[in-house]
Amino acid sequence: MTDDLEFITKVRNDVKADQDYWSRIYDRAKEDLDFLSDDPYAQWDRKDYENRIGSNRPALTIDQLGQFIHQVANDIRMNTPSIRVIPGDDGDVETAEIIQGLIRNIEYASNADDAYDTASLNAIKSSIGFIRVDHGYVDEKSFDQELRIKRVVNPLSCWIDSNSIECDGRDAMRGSIVEQISVREFKSKYPGKEPVSFDEPKNGKNIKDDDLVTICEYFVIEENERTIAYDEQGNVFDFVEGMPYAMTRVVKDRTVHRYKLSGADVLDKTVFPGKYIPLIPVYGEEAWNNGERNLFSLIRKSKSAQRMFNLWKSIETEVLMKQPIAPFAAAEGQVDDYRDDWLNPSKAAVLRYKSTDARGNPIAPPQRLMPPSIPAGVINAARESVDDIKATMGIYNASLGMRSNEQSGKAIQARQQEGDVATYHFADNLVRSITHVGRVIVAAIPEIYDASRLIRIIGEEDEPKIVGVNGQVAQDQKRLYDITQGTYDVKVVTGAAYTTKRQEAAEFFTNIVTRQPELMAVMGDLLFKNMDFAGAPAMANRMKKVVDPKFLDPQDREEVQQDVVDPEKEQMKQLIQAGQQELASLQQQLADKTTEMQLKAQTEAQKQQFEREKMMLEYQVKTKELQIKEAELHLKARDIDVREKEAQQRVELDTAQFQHSLANPGNDNTKD
Repeated sequence: MTDDLEFITKVRNDVKADQDYWSRIYDRAKEDLDFLSDDPYAQWDRKDYENRIGSNRPALTIDQLGQFIHQVANDIRMNTPSIRVIPGDDGDVETAEIIQGLIRNIEYASNADDAYDTASLNAIKSSIGFIRVDHGYVDEKSFDQELRIKRVVNPLSCWIDSNSIECDGRDAMRGSIVEQISVREFKSKYPGKEPVSFDEPKNGKNIKDDDLVTICEYFVIEENERTIAYDEQGNVFDFVEGMPYAMTRVVKDRTVHRYKLSGADVLDKTVFPGKYIPLIPVYGEEAWNNGERNLFSLIRKSKSAQRMFNLWKSIETEVLMKQPIAPFAAAEGQVDDYRDDWLNPSKAAVLRYKSTDARGNPIAPPQRLMPPSIPAGVINAARESVDDIKATMGIYNASLGMRSNEQSGKAIQARQQEGDVATYHFADNLVRSITHVGRVIVAAIPEIYDASRLIRIIGEEDEPKIVGVNGQVAQDQKRLYDITQGTYDVKVVTGAAYTTKRQEAAEFFTNIVTRQPELMAVMGDLLFKNMDFAGAPAMANRMKKVVDPKFLDPQDREEVQQDVVDPEKEQMKQLIQAGQQELASLQQQLADKTTEMQLKAQTEAQKQQFEREKMMLEYQVKTKELQIKEAELHLKARDIDVREKEAQQRVELDTAQFQHSLANPGNDNTKD
C-alpha cells in the first residue's frame, strides 16, 4: 500500500508538471471554445453586453466564424488521409500489403474517421485535439484481441509529455488522461476501492454516490538497455562476454506501462503493446518563440473583429428600431386632452388634437419628425469587420463559394487556392498525426496479432478479404504471411475517399462514352465497375467478354479466357474423345478375334483367314491412334499459337503504355 501511494505521488507530480506546461495553451483553447459556444455573451465583452441589455438596447451575436471553421474542417474530410505501409530492409512487399489491409480494417471497424474528424475539428476550433489507440477482445467469446482507434471528445482532459517537441508527439515518454466519473460508477468498476480523487486526495468515506471522483489513466515508457553486436559477416547478435565481435553498441528496449489511478489505489496495471505512447496530439497552428511553444486555433486572431462586427450590427439595429416610432412635433397643450393616444399612437385608430391654441387661433396639426438615419460609418465599419475576419484567416469569398471581384475562372481558382494554402497547415498537421497513428499500430501489431489466426483485411477498393497469418492459411491462399517478423514503416497520402473517386470515375467514363460510343468496346467494363445500381457488377463481368483482351489486366484476361468457349478447340476435343471411344471398341474387337482364332482355328485356311482379319483390325487400331495423336498435336499447337499471340499483345500494350508514360510523365502527389 505504501509503495502504491509513493508511486501515485510520483505520477501526480509528473502530471502536474505537464499540466503546468500546457495550462497556458489549454486556457486559451478553452477561451476559443467558449467564444464559439451558444452563450448569449460569448462573443461580447461581458460588461458591455450587460450594459446594453440593462438599458434595453440590442446586443446581437451574428456569428461569422462558423462558416470558416466548417470550410476548413469539411475540406479536410473530403480529402481522407490513408495510411500506407512500407517494408523495411527485412520486410516483405506482400506482407506490407497485408498489414496495410489490416490497418484499413482496424480503421473501418473503429470508425476511425470519427476520431480523425473530431481531432482535426478540435484543432481548428481550439488549437489542439487528440487521437488514441487502444486494444480489446474481438468479442465476448473470443480470446483474440484487436487494435482500435478511438476519438477523444474532450482534448483538454489529455496531457502529453511536457518534454515532447515533435509535431506528432512521437517523442513523448509519458501521457495521461484525467477524467471525472460519479462515485456510483467508480464503485461499480472498482469494487472494494476507496473513491478518492487523483488530483485532490482526501478521505472519500463521506462522499455521496452522485459526487464526482477524478481518476487518471497514465502511460509511461520504461527503457531497458542491452548490448548488441555484429560479426564480420554482418550478423547481429545479443552481446556475449568473451565472444569475438566486429563492433558492439547499446540499444534500448521499450515497454509501455498503462495504469489506472485514483488518489489512494492503483486500480489497474497493464502493458500496452508496442513502443509508443498511444495518445497522439493533433496541433493547430504551431509557433515557437524563444523556445516556448504556442498553438493557435483558426479563429484565435479573428475574435476581436467578430466582437466589432457584433457591436456595429447592434448599433445599426438600434437605430433601425427607432425609425418606426419617430416622435411628433406639436404645440403646447395641443394633444394634452388625448395624451394616452399620442403616447402609444400604434393602438389608436384616430389621433385627435386641438386645432386652436389657447387664444383660439387655428394651428397646424402635429407633424412627425424625420426618423433618425443610419450613419454610413456604422454600415462601412460592419462591412470592414467582416473583411478583417477574412483577412486574419486568409480565407476569402471565392473559398466560400461566394461571388467576389474575380471575373475569370483562373482568377477564381487562384483565390480558392490562396485560401486553401492559408489554412493548409491544419490538414498537414492532421496528416502528421495520422502517420504516427499508423506507426503506433504497426509497432503494436506483432504483439496483438501474434497467434496463428484468420484476419479480415480491406483492399484498395473497399473489398473485404479473409487472410491467414502466422501459419494459418485461408481458402485459396497461395503463401504464408508472418506479420510478427520484419520491420515496416508508414506514410500517409491524402485524397478523396474511394466512394467519391468511384463516383468521379463513373461520371468521367459516362461522359467519354457519350461523346465516343465506340469506346464502350474498350472500357465498358470500367464504366459499369464504377456504377452503384443493382446489376452493375454483372454488367461489368459481361463487358469484359466484349472488350478486346489486349486491353484487360492479365487476371481479367485469364478469367475471360476461362469463361469464353473456343468452338474449334471444343470440336477438336470432341473428335479426340470420339476417336478414343472408337479406338477402345476396335481394341476390344481385336482381343475378341484373337481369342476366337485360338479356339476355332483348325485348318490352315481358317488360320490364314483369321490372320488377315487380325491384321486388318491392327491396321485400323494403328490408324485411329495416329488420328488421335495428330488431333492432340494440333490442339497443343493451337494453344502455343494463342499464348504467343497473347504474349505479343502484352508486349505491344506494355510498349505503348511505356511510350505514353514517357510522353506524359505523371505528378507524384503523395506526401511522406
